[in-house]
Parts: sequence; C-alpha cells; structure tokens
Amino acid sequence: MSASNAPGRKEVDVGRLVGRHAGENPHLWYDPAYMKAAAKATASALIAVDPGNRADYERGEAGFIASLAPLESKIADKRRRFRGQAITASEPVFGYQAALIGLNVHNEKFAWAVMHDAEPTASEVAAFEDDLKGHKVKAMLYNAQASEPAVQRLVDLAKGNDIPIVGVSETEQPGSSYQNWMYAQLDALDRALSK
Repeated sequence: MSASNAPGRKEVDVGRLVGRHAGENPHLWYDPAYMKAAAKATASALIAVDPGNRADYERGEAGFIASLAPLESKIADKRRRFRGQAITASEPVFGYQAALIGLNVHNEKFAWAVMHDAEPTASEVAAFEDDLKGHKVKAMLYNAQASEPAVQRLVDLAKGNDIPIVGVSETEQPGSSYQNWMYAQLDALDRALSK
C-alpha cells in the first residue's frame, strides 16, 4: 500500500496553512514562522492518528520550535545591520528571509523568470547586468544547486566586478540540519554585506 492510500493519512499543506497560494514563492522554509506553523500542524496531525504518543509529538514540536529561537535572533541581527541594503538574486529562493531582513531585492522579474524556466527579457538581463557593473547592489545571491549558463555568466560578471556572491539552496546538504543550513547561508550573507 502506498503512503497516499494509507488509512488515517493526514496531509499538511503548509502553503495553505500560512496563506500562500500556487504561483507564489514555494521556498517557505526560509521563513521560521512558516516552519513553526508546519511543526504545529504536523504534531497535530500525528496526534490525530496516534493519540497514544501525544506527549512525544508535543515534546518534539516544542523542541523544534525552541531550536528556531537562535535562527530568529540571527535574522533580527541581520535586519538591524543590513535593512535597506540592495542585493540582487538570480532566483527568489532566499526571498522570504530577504524580506525578513528588509533587503532591497533588485531584478525580481528576472529571478521569477529563471525559477519558472522562462527566458528573462532582454531588458531584465540588461538591468541585472547594469546593477552588477554599476555596483548598484552589495551582493548577488544565486541558486547554488542550479547550473543555468545565463546565471553562471552573471555570477562571473559579479565576480569580475567585485560584487560578493552568495550561494543559497533549495534543499539542505546531506548530514546538515535545517538550522545549520540556514545559519551557514546567513553567515555567508553577513560576510558579503560586510565587505
């Protein structure tokens, strides 16, 4: 029997849970508040199908939520230090944390086109290049797990113009934890914006 046909199966639709809809940025894990909502809903769903282990599920939920406090503190620190800083991104992977930090993200239409496997317009490409060549942004974020030739060209252009680049990813590396994955990217962003 597949999991989709398992008796008592519960689904947790985190997007719906946090008021996000199809077509919006799917990288919800970049907002710790969304992760808390997911943990709470998951614990509730597990309790509904396995009430005998309620205490274990509640303990797991509480522990996970508590583990997010240092991440939220780190994001708040970045907001105090970097709010309003201009950056650009080849995809909106980091979008929710960029918003939490208060970064001014340029070239969003370009990023959305790349994420949807569409060709950015010539004017969107030119604007992105102009931001890098003109030093109008402090850093460039790119999806380190994708290898689009057009994006790699922009990464090279950023490097050639001494614009720090920050690789972000859609999934955590094997052997890492969610928290360490987020910390590592925030630390890389800190180094880039502190230059």
